[in-house]
Amino acid sequence: MAGGDVQQRRLARRLRRRITRSDLFMRFLSLVVACFIRTIVATLRTRLSLDEEYSRLAEKGEPILFAFWHGRLFLFINSFRDTGLAINTDVSWAGQLSARILTRFGYSAVPGSSARRGARALIAMRKQIALGHSVAVATDGPRGPRAKSKPGVITVARATGCPVVPAATSARPAWVIRSTWDGFMIPVPFARAAIVLGKPIYLGEVGEGESLELLDRALDETAAKADSLVGRV
Repeated sequence: MAGGDVQQRRLARRLRRRITRSDLFMRFLSLVVACFIRTIVATLRTRLSLDEEYSRLAEKGEPILFAFWHGRLFLFINSFRDTGLAINTDVSWAGQLSARILTRFGYSAVPGSSARRGARALIAMRKQIALGHSVAVATDGPRGPRAKSKPGVITVARATGCPVVPAATSARPAWVIRSTWDGFMIPVPFARAAIVLGKPIYLGEVGEGESLELLDRALDETAAKADSLVGRV
């Protein structure tokens, strides 16, 4: 009997895996999530804060390497839609779902992470920048530790000379998913929200260790400013 139960559980897991990884299921789920994001964002009172130097770069149309903490991704998805921005995603099931969601908002996804296909992702990001496209990276993704940047973004910045713009979002009230490593933040409908794009930094001008510290500090400061704009402490 016990052996039969084990076999049934294995079959159930295989069936569940086959269903959840099917193209039809992924298309349906990405559509549901995209609709959810659009619905939430449409109700928000959003404040945008742009650093003057960033604004000058944006006016020139030069490629920019946006850096942000993984847990603050939600508001960015709708904010830069249909701009040709390329976003680095993981190659896991969740990463593949994220890529499908992002394409629904007009982004191009660059799969790869520090854990898997990292070199391929770095090459793809360099190509995107060479083509004149901006790139966005969750520098502490895909698995953390939280708010600690990986060196990949520095590699790309050094190779391309591209300025790195620290970016952050915040909302109050918001749901914060404590069960996830990144404390993913989702604004509550009709919440106050903020998007902050900070002062560009040039990581190629300092050593790698110092660059990571500089980037982490800039991201923390940008996140703190976004929190302050919505009264989140």
